Amino acid sequence: MQQQLDEILIEEAKQDPEAFGVLAQRYQDRLFNFLYRMTGNRHDAEDLAQEVLIRVYRALPRFRTEAPFRPWLYKIATNVAINHLKAKRATVPIDDVFAASGSFNSPELSAEIHETQRAIGRAISEMPENYRAVILMRHIEELSYEEIAQALEVPLGTAKVRLHRARLMLQEKLVAQGVKDPSHELSDRSETASTLS
Repeated sequence: MQQQLDEILIEEAKQDPEAFGVLAQRYQDRLFNFLYRMTGNRHDAEDLAQEVLIRVYRALPRFRTEAPFRPWLYKIATNVAINHLKAKRATVPIDDVFAASGSFNSPELSAEIHETQRAIGRAISEMPENYRAVILMRHIEELSYEEIAQALEVPLGTAKVRLHRARLMLQEKLVAQGVKDPSHELSDRSETASTLS
């Protein structure tokens, strides 16, 4: 359903800029969140989100409608973010990116969850950009392995290996920070997405 709607909007957007506005609106929040987690800076994320959307709009006439749009969007976003980070070469302060949301039964549990999320955010911010992107695509944006492979333009096996290495690296960083049993924090799909979001 989502891909069908994307296909319709993409075909319309090739002729009508207003249709592109609808398409961009469907993805702008997730795109901003991804770029914010990549850069750790709200202002940079806003600027980069605009840059990504401009690049997508300019490249849209060459986009093959039968291809999934979401991996293509994240490929462009990842490249833009990595290029920005390489140019900036600053340490990414992501302490508040993974702020705890929702209510918890006790202040102690709330504080423990919040501290774990901060540790995960710090650990992700210290990872090389390509591994950071893979972790965020899988556990925050919940892209499938196939979508990650498409976004990175690598074979499926390579995407799985890269994600496995990224998880191991993240686990090592969490152990070094004293996070208890970080392996369950890195379990797949929705469990980790809820921990990281």
